[in-house]
Amino acid sequence: MKRAHGLILALGAVLAAAWWATGLDDAGEGDARPARKAGRARPTAMPSTPLGELRLAARPPADGAPGELFPARSFLPPPPPPPPVETKPTAPPLPYRYGGALEDGGPLAAFLLERDEVRAVRTGDVLDGRYRVTAVSRQRIDFLYLPLNETQSLSTGNP
Repeated sequence: MKRAHGLILALGAVLAAAWWATGLDDAGEGDARPARKAGRARPTAMPSTPLGELRLAARPPADGAPGELFPARSFLPPPPPPPPVETKPTAPPLPYRYGGALEDGGPLAAFLLERDEVRAVRTGDVLDGRYRVTAVSRQRIDFLYLPLNETQSLSTGNP
């Protein structure tokens, strides 16, 4: 029973505080009772202006140009994306470096270095199943990258 009395008393306190708070003015210094006037204030009438002189105050866009009140909208589906640009695959850079040449009375042979491995190659040799040596000269060595049938050259640095 005491609990019910306490709850009723707390409810009354909350209602009284709410009633008191409605009487405060905007400045925060208010009375407990708001000042009431005998009649309600009526809004002042707007001056009559012909409709042709009225303009809508639209906010201009950020670039300063006057904006359009009702911009045109299209309900057509968006255009399809452009087709992807097909790039032609290219051969990877040559994994070989020039190490020297050998003239032994036959066709010219070149020494190629790959990592820590040295290979002697002549025209027509196939390296790792990917490169075919097509020409060996003092100025350069020509290769054919077999998967793409693309020609590559390695300069020897000799004049």
